[in-house]
This record gives sequence, C-alpha cells and structure tokens, in this order.
Amino acid sequence: MTNMKNIFSKEIIIYDGICVLCNNVVRWVIKKDKDSLFLISNFQSKFIKKNFPDLNKFNSVAVIQKDGKILYKSTAIEHILKRLKKFLFIRIILHLFPLFISNFFYDIVERIRYSLFGKYKSCPVIEIEEDRFIF
Repeated sequence: MTNMKNIFSKEIIIYDGICVLCNNVVRWVIKKDKDSLFLISNFQSKFIKKNFPDLNKFNSVAVIQKDGKILYKSTAIEHILKRLKKFLFIRIILHLFPLFISNFFYDIVERIRYSLFGKYKSCPVIEIEEDRFIF
C-alpha cells in the first residue's frame, strides 16, 4: 500500500470498483502506464471515503491531479489518454467537442455500463504493484 507522503507525488485515478467495464479499463491503463504516472484507487476504498467523500456521488471515473484539482468524466478520460500518449484520434475528438457534448455521451455509457458489461458483487483484486494501489 502507498504511504501518505507518496500519495500526491503522482496523479490518482479513481474508478468504480464493482463495474466490469471500469475494471477492464483500469487494467488496460495499468498495462500501458510503463512510467507509473498514476496511482490507482476506487470509490469503495477507505482512502477515498475518508479523504474525498464527495467523489462518491460521481461513481464512474475521476483523476486527482498532484495539485489537488479533480477531473471528472470525459475530461478525466481525455487526461488519462493524453498522459499515456494513447488514442490521439479520441483525444482530438474529446478536445474539439464542447464539454457538455462529450459528457452527454459519457453519461449515456455511465448509465448503461452495468447492464451492458456487468457488475461485480464486490471489488475484485487487480494485479498491480502494491505501492501503486491506494486502499
């Protein structure tokens, strides 16, 4: 587990730990994050519940930047892809569309993700170096 002094030395991706789609996306991010740019946590973690209780009302994806700024929804997705230097075409589309349009489509996927991809009864364990996951 990451110690508190290292928590804000990297950006933190927060995801819905019981969402099958979200878990698969986070596994992909971990695989592509060769430089360990991100720490990972989920909305169900003690860390998030204690330090960022307001994040639970979003329950899909968020990024806490080093300066404490929190990115949500399509802005968080665009930021993650940009930091990983992946999917330039998707990043351009997300950047060109007004935020309310990209978030509109994000919200549609967010609403139907459990019915399309499924939901775990509890958060599965993701294989990751212990110092990159915040419990």
